[in-house]
Amino acid sequence: MTAPLLDNEFMKYWSKLTIVEKESLLSVAKNYVQLKEEGHDTDELRKQLIMEEREKYLKADGKSHTWDEVKDMAANKEKRNGI
Repeated sequence: MTAPLLDNEFMKYWSKLTIVEKESLLSVAKNYVQLKEEGHDTDELRKQLIMEEREKYLKADGKSHTWDEVKDMAANKEKRNGI
């Protein structure tokens, strides 16, 4: 996939995110780029980012959905902007 197509696809999904979700993803991207520029191993970096996101999830930092909300979004495409 070429860069302009990838950018367009990214923006399509980005526009569907809430401000909290955008802040979370921006934080991940910033951390990834900063650590990559410092010469960290990308596999280790991915593990670190996953663990950071896991910690946020376990602390209930940010939006989470109930099982019923997830099922409802799975059945109703128009409600999927919530994730």
